[in-house]
Amino acid sequence: MSVKYTLPKALYFILACFFLGIPPVGPTAGFSSEPVPQDLTKITTPAGISLFVEIADTVDKRAQGLMFRKSLAADRGMLFIFPEMGNYTFWMKNTLIPLDILWMDESGNILHVESHVPICTKKDDSCPRYYSHRESMYVLELPSGRAKELALTPGTRLSLGIHGRQTSPYP
Repeated sequence: MSVKYTLPKALYFILACFFLGIPPVGPTAGFSSEPVPQDLTKITTPAGISLFVEIADTVDKRAQGLMFRKSLAADRGMLFIFPEMGNYTFWMKNTLIPLDILWMDESGNILHVESHVPICTKKDDSCPRYYSHRESMYVLELPSGRAKELALTPGTRLSLGIHGRQTSPYP
């Protein structure tokens, strides 16, 4: 007696995509295929999606931010860390890629999201300013549209792997 094994059609599709090198769609689309440099910090969403961010924790790093960058992979970003809770304002002067900007409290709870913040091509200092009406300790910049794709809304708590300590309510 011989046994015939069959795979579900969806599995054939997934395997075919994998072997043909077809990129994924959805929350993982656009992720960098490059290895994650050790100087990046991992942030995890409640859905288990990992984002790898540069840390801006000094006055100079916060002032530079993502200015003059020409691209940013979907799984990359920048986390601004402030020494205390406060009202922190951001602008897009000299920033060449549109972003989503998320303000968070000391526990990683998202307080406010500015989505699809456009670049500013003005040469003077009249670029629009973006801010939260609530005090924050962290601000996360991601490629434009990622907050919506990952369902990152006010009230969502992110796991921030900062300086060896986690702010996560989940493993």
